[in-house]
Amino acid sequence: MALRLYGITPVDDHGAEPPPAGVRTISVRDLAAIVSEAPYAPVPSDAPTIAEHREIVENLFAGRTVLPAPPGVTFRTPDALKRWMELHYVALSDALSYIDDRAGARVHIVRADGSHAAPDAGTDLAAAAAECMRVLRRQAVAGLPLRTEHLTGLVLSSAFLVERDGWKDFAGAVRRVAADHTSFRVELTGPWPPYDFVRIEFGG
Repeated sequence: MALRLYGITPVDDHGAEPPPAGVRTISVRDLAAIVSEAPYAPVPSDAPTIAEHREIVENLFAGRTVLPAPPGVTFRTPDALKRWMELHYVALSDALSYIDDRAGARVHIVRADGSHAAPDAGTDLAAAAAECMRVLRRQAVAGLPLRTEHLTGLVLSSAFLVERDGWKDFAGAVRRVAADHTSFRVELTGPWPPYDFVRIEFGG
């Protein structure tokens, strides 16, 4: 039976709870792959598949550092998975060190009434939104634009990488930004596994 990969985690992650039922780990040195048995076949990119994948990753993330894999990544055999982990050992270890004790946040800015701006009326929103994102970026380890205003290219949605123990401070900064700008609504979601800051290579 093939193995579906959910993510990579340290072997001994501060006494974290074991994976949920049906999910196990395969270790290479100090790295552990979180996997479940699955057919070696194409995986549909549909909502149920993505939801199942995210549920497992987020369950693990509640108590440990997780480098999430994209949904549907499947290895034919345990040996194939171990070879891939050895090949990319340094990159995986560095990535885990970078995201250790950090979480993802997403911040979205929309008009206060929730409406979409007219094609020629978005620049006022975009300019104020860009200033808000600059303020929030100073409260985070890293920031990544997700959606921009099409006329100006200014950012309306961003992902941020935030220290777990600094989450309350970041959320407070979001509330202050929202209070200073009543013409639009600032929406914060998270803490999430750092999906937006992970790019795992599967070649080779």
